[in-house]
Amino acid sequence: MKLNSILTIVVFLLLASCASKKDVYYFQDIRESSKQNSFKFLILQPGDILDIQIKALNPESVIVFQRQYSNPNAQSQIQNRVVDGYLIGEDGKINLPIIGTVDTTKKSTYTLALEIQEALSSYIKNPSVNIRLLNFRVSVLGEVKKAGTYTVMEERISIPQALGLAGDLTINGDRNSVLLIRNQDGKKINHIIDLTKSDFLHSDFYFLKQNDIIYVRPNNAKVKSSGIVGSVATVTSVFSFILSLTLVLIN
Repeated sequence: MKLNSILTIVVFLLLASCASKKDVYYFQDIRESSKQNSFKFLILQPGDILDIQIKALNPESVIVFQRQYSNPNAQSQIQNRVVDGYLIGEDGKINLPIIGTVDTTKKSTYTLALEIQEALSSYIKNPSVNIRLLNFRVSVLGEVKKAGTYTVMEERISIPQALGLAGDLTINGDRNSVLLIRNQDGKKINHIIDLTKSDFLHSDFYFLKQNDIIYVRPNNAKVKSSGIVGSVATVTSVFSFILSLTLVLIN
């Protein structure tokens, strides 16, 4: 009777330690679709650093905006641009040569470039303005292989891409409850994302914004393994040892 009870407990623990595909697979309900992604241009925020490139038919007319870097290394040039970039102040404004103070409030890099281009047209013939956000960062924390803060040189990065930068979730990551923390209009927004479902692919949270934080919570197996009892594998090993010892004594 005792032997049967021990065998039952061991089998139960082995089954409990197995993860089903419902706990691991992404986008389980996805079907062929042609829906439009809800990407919107990023709205600039105080603390953003802008790389503003201004060109014209006459290069001498825009030389005041040009910066020359002696180091040919691409990474060094990026770092120099961050240092020498235009920092958006707490009032949402930047200062440019010739045209002075420019308000960036509720503007994207695209709309701001058009505004600066129009303002410069009074002083420079056929100016061309391109703006890039230099400090677009996202943080990926928790149960991922390479947690950290990542600087992205694009304004279009999705949650799956950010998780890819972090090496994807570990097997201990809870795919049903990924937390996204976003600072929007001075307020913190918390949103729970279920990676096993596809509905978030067309939500406002699919594409990330600057300074977003993704936190992957540990799943139940990971939480239980950090408790007093220990992991299921450890308990299973103990019961296996007891079972083997019992069989030896019986024989």
